[in-house]
Amino acid sequence: MIHLNKFLDRIRIEEQRNSKNFVMSLREAQDLHTDITKLLIVLQELTTKAPVTEPDNNEIIQVQVSSDNKW
Repeated sequence: MIHLNKFLDRIRIEEQRNSKNFVMSLREAQDLHTDITKLLIVLQELTTKAPVTEPDNNEIIQVQVSSDNKW
């Protein structure tokens, strides 16, 4: 995500200078595109995972406790 951070830093700098235009090289644009694509893939993977289900409140849980200790 380094290219995305560089892009955001450059935008901030240009805003501070009150620039009207911003130009980037084709290589920078391709790198930024790659970072954005990676982020979108991760987002897609996270949103398509099976949702965590709530436990069934009517579920019966059996617990057995035993001890060999005789007091």
